[in-house]
Amino acid sequence: MKLSEHVDRLRNLIEAAFDKQFARLGIGKSKQLDIEKLPEEVWPKRKRYESILQNHIGETGDYEHAREKLIDELTFTLFNRLAAVKVMEAAALFPPVLTKQPEHGDRSFGHKAWLERNEHMRSEELEGIREYIIHEFDLLGETLPLYNRSYPYALLPDPISLNEIIDAFNAVEKDSQVGSDIWQSDDVLGWLYESYNNRKKQAHKDSKDKTEYNKVSLQSQVYTPRWVVQFLVENSLGKLYLEMYPDSEIKRRYKIANAPQTQERKPKPLHEVKAIDPACGSGNFLLYAFDFFYELYVDQIDNYGADYNENEIPGLIIENNLHGIDLDDRAVQLAQLGLYIKARKKRRTIGELHFKVVSSDFFLPDYDEVKHIFEDGNSLEINQKKLIADVWEDLKFAYKFGSLIRLDEKLYSRLHAATRKRECEQGKLFTNKELGLDPEVVQTNVFTEHDIAQEKTVAEKFFKNLKIAVEQYAQVHRQAQDGAQGSTFLTSKTRDAITFLELLTTEYDVATANPPYTDSADFGPELKEFIEDNYKKPYKFHTNLYATFIKRCYDFTGKAGFIAMVHPPTFMYIKTFEDVRKFMIDKTHINFFVEWGYLGMFNPSARVDSALYILEKSNDQEKDAVFVKLNHLYETKRYDALFEAYEKFLAGSTHELLYRIPQSKLKIIKSWPFIYWISDEFREKFKKNSVKDLLKNCQGMSTTNNLKYLRFWWEIRPNFLEKYEEESKWFLHAKGGPYCKWHGNMWVVVNYENYGQEMKEEVKRRYPYLKGNTDYVVKNESFYFKEGITYSASGSKGTSFRYLQPNATFNVGGSSIFPAKYSNPIFYLAYFNSKLCSYIIDCLNPTVNTNPGDLDRLPFVVPSSIIEMAVEKRVKTILSIKTNLSSSFISELEYNKSPYNPQSTFKGFFNYENHLLAQVLINEAIINENIFEIYDLTERDRAMVLAKEGVSIGGLPVTSEARDAYLAETEATKEFPLDTIREFIEALPVKEFTAEEREAIESGFGSLYQSNNDLEEFCIRNKVNPINVWYWFKQSNVIPQQRMHTLAMEFLADMIREILMEDEDGIIPLVPNAGEKVLLDRIEEKFREKGFSSAQYSSFDSVLGRPIHEYLNKYFFAELSDHLNLFMYLPKTPFIWHLSSGPEQGFDCYIIIYKWSRDKLMRLRSVYIEHRERSLVNRQSDLSGNQSADAQNEKDRIFRQLKEIEAFKTRIDELLAEGYNPILDDGVGKNIAPLQKKKMIPYEVLNEGQLKKYLNADW
Repeated sequence: MKLSEHVDRLRNLIEAAFDKQFARLGIGKSKQLDIEKLPEEVWPKRKRYESILQNHIGETGDYEHAREKLIDELTFTLFNRLAAVKVMEAAALFPPVLTKQPEHGDRSFGHKAWLERNEHMRSEELEGIREYIIHEFDLLGETLPLYNRSYPYALLPDPISLNEIIDAFNAVEKDSQVGSDIWQSDDVLGWLYESYNNRKKQAHKDSKDKTEYNKVSLQSQVYTPRWVVQFLVENSLGKLYLEMYPDSEIKRRYKIANAPQTQERKPKPLHEVKAIDPACGSGNFLLYAFDFFYELYVDQIDNYGADYNENEIPGLIIENNLHGIDLDDRAVQLAQLGLYIKARKKRRTIGELHFKVVSSDFFLPDYDEVKHIFEDGNSLEINQKKLIADVWEDLKFAYKFGSLIRLDEKLYSRLHAATRKRECEQGKLFTNKELGLDPEVVQTNVFTEHDIAQEKTVAEKFFKNLKIAVEQYAQVHRQAQDGAQGSTFLTSKTRDAITFLELLTTEYDVATANPPYTDSADFGPELKEFIEDNYKKPYKFHTNLYATFIKRCYDFTGKAGFIAMVHPPTFMYIKTFEDVRKFMIDKTHINFFVEWGYLGMFNPSARVDSALYILEKSNDQEKDAVFVKLNHLYETKRYDALFEAYEKFLAGSTHELLYRIPQSKLKIIKSWPFIYWISDEFREKFKKNSVKDLLKNCQGMSTTNNLKYLRFWWEIRPNFLEKYEEESKWFLHAKGGPYCKWHGNMWVVVNYENYGQEMKEEVKRRYPYLKGNTDYVVKNESFYFKEGITYSASGSKGTSFRYLQPNATFNVGGSSIFPAKYSNPIFYLAYFNSKLCSYIIDCLNPTVNTNPGDLDRLPFVVPSSIIEMAVEKRVKTILSIKTNLSSSFISELEYNKSPYNPQSTFKGFFNYENHLLAQVLINEAIINENIFEIYDLTERDRAMVLAKEGVSIGGLPVTSEARDAYLAETEATKEFPLDTIREFIEALPVKEFTAEEREAIESGFGSLYQSNNDLEEFCIRNKVNPINVWYWFKQSNVIPQQRMHTLAMEFLADMIREILMEDEDGIIPLVPNAGEKVLLDRIEEKFREKGFSSAQYSSFDSVLGRPIHEYLNKYFFAELSDHLNLFMYLPKTPFIWHLSSGPEQGFDCYIIIYKWSRDKLMRLRSVYIEHRERSLVNRQSDLSGNQSADAQNEKDRIFRQLKEIEAFKTRIDELLAEGYNPILDDGVGKNIAPLQKKKMIPYEVLNEGQLKKYLNADW
């Protein structure tokens, strides 16, 4: 078993044990049993947990959730206690308490020794195992609160359950998959914590719920690896120490970046140096900081004569240096345990420790219950009373928002305002910087000094009174409980509240964190409101929780403090994090920054991007920021590459992954993205015109109801473009879609009748807060039906741009760019599809989602007219080729015929297609060179772009034979001659391939055009020119089977559509004797009508991959539906439907959506099904006297078919009675949903969510 599987087993055992124990205490799942009905001996324990339950009800809102929380806390507490004992045993801090050994009678050494002192316990259940564990916990409880009897969740299950749990713990180290040394690791408690929450994390992920404050740790909990922690702690705390003691031995023993040569900071006593982790989790940063602080204390004693006793060091560190806050009480347990074990390892005998690591999971009363403590006897202004009430209210909800609560800022805001006023009066603040005014000489106002003194008094009294208030609150409840143990819960939580407040109002030297990563789009309502109220102004730190923690870490640290963090790197580039970057660049110095990249830092299941960095609170803009770029390397190579570059940096050398840049230069590119690796010459280009300056980049409409307002073009009519000029309702609509350059993805149309009047009216009804302004939803209408380019902004392959014809609208998902000061969309289409542009886009935003703001920042150089004309000509050739090829594919607007015909084979079409696509790729290569020339890139910058984007495959070497054959080709060049690229092709470098190299490439031909493996992708992967591929493919006998099958299915779909459109009612049976000739016969006739021979028709089975009759009955409808599934969130929309009574094929037919109606459904029942039913009954009569086995089998089949038909008729009758009335304009989804619900089609076209929406649609 894996460690996580052991953790699951342990958690389940402990939960079951406590659930059983609660039943004995009368604490049921939905209600409590009256205490009088229980034995008196359990009353004290029952009262204790009743008290805690009441507190949890105050947090969760109801009994059931409170009970669930209580069991959860008890389970984790026992899990923690036993796990920590295993760790302490492994560290030999005491003899084995839990680990059983054969030589001790399958008991632990401790249990055996205890029995020798307590002989009477041998006769107790399992030799008093429960009493023994209580005894050992009592001993630990003398110095560690978690084991003290007063600890609120200190409960043990019955002896049998407890023994089973202990055995499960002991099984962990015996498992070879885990390892016998598991308990000796410093990290094991953290790994256990992460595994412990896996089940809840998965449940939250599966729920797709928004992340509320109580789910934050589940949504983004990732345990920080030791090396990351070590790197960050040493380069923050270590650097701070060296700034005070530059000649310390620490400099030689540790590898610390930017270590000072002279003293840069006034020394202060080491026990006054404070570090905090405001999202400490299980305390990984704190655990390593303990080790490092210990070395600093030893250095102080040995080399600086500091008056510290080495025996005191563990206590000094825990009670003075280390501070941590977390929402999760259980994580804090682990952090305290880990620190306690660290301290015990350094000093075997240690007194009780007062940890400054606290959970904010406490509950306080309403302010009205305690306000007399603050107000009685104090002369407070109304504003001061309100301030104290506000601060109390924030503290009351600390369990929701933890260290993000800004009590200190609120409390001191008036004091800061008064102090600022005094500084202005004394001329210390130069108002000309802020207001453009000369400084005014004024005298200090005596009333200002009075205000400062008064605000200081209010602040000081608040903290004093706060302690009194929470202690009195706990005291009242202690008295109410008549001294019952339940009151210890409130006492403990009172301590937590006071410690929490102390931590929030302390100034720190270092803040470290691996904070939660939750995007604002995933915030629950309460979390969203809190973050926006507190972290949106004046700088926007509300876009992700990790950004919020950047600001909080900054606030926690004092002047010249250090911030060391690890989290996703999205803030480095994305427009929505612009304020985070500006704050960081303006107010801190980036001391050292590692852009790690995707995967490879955390455990394999944590699929996140990562960056780690150290900031100093300084605004020295000319000082070099140091970056290490690793995100382009394979994840398994990054660790070694990082420390190779780091060693070079420490030695004062250069390295290809190491970049130094004056921090001020990060401001040159708009919105200040962290693009640190480009040359100064490249950076200068961003100072000139941008896309925003010369073009109009805009989002289109968001229909608010895509199922209602969007259709695929084939849902409207078979040849949509034929009557498009007369269209008044459905208009072409660019909606993004998969990666596709130059041309395509125009599959969708939108209901924009009367300028979208129906849609706009719905927007007004649904969003009254817009006050009738539909521009927020139906955006940029003035650009509809204009020539431009549109793009797909999401995808792992990057952003792709396509020509937008002047007869279309566009979607928010298909944002578009239109001419403004620069007016040639054909040229700027080339620019946006170039390698240079792709590279810059990736620099500005390396995520899979490109935003319009990213494109606006692109530098845009207007070309000379000569280059502009040359590029425009190449783009027009590409567009013509792409349009021509689109005419062969059934989902494209330009479709007019299948490439499968009597005179041509699929192989011939593939050769033709490859030749034309090679022309496209060669033109792209030339365009890329033109763009490089326009932007005047240095050779170094050009090489940098190509190293990232790859060289243009159209410019790769060719064999002389392939080149000559390509230039001599006549069929593909009839319409698309090679005149403009012939010279380029002739100048291509020549390379002769070995037989092995060619064989390796040709071995992939079978998968060509399969699963995103088009010609371009194939050539990129094999680093081969498309001319070579065209030539070798043409010479080979290979036909890509999957591609051939897909085109054969499209050919068949087009033929069946034609047959159904020619049919009077658009209904053709698949089964005989249903009133008409079956579809299979009509298909054979149509083959002959189109000029196919009998042999060609017979061979079509092999093209399809199965007999045509079997394909029609079992596969065609599903494959067509899947084939037309072109957008993830839009439904599949087959234009041919397969209606079926069921697997016995009582009745089966195909229908065409363009003729389908309520009348046709009635005709289906009254004509086709009646014919089929009558023929089956007649056949049944014919067989009545035949007793042969074959006849009996046929009779049985007919019986099942008739029964199936009867049920099918009933379903039709139900549909008609329910008012089923399909209208073509309503679309496939709405019209097919009732049929799918009644299981009248053999394949589920709609997913569960879509089906529900269509069935409940009110349109």
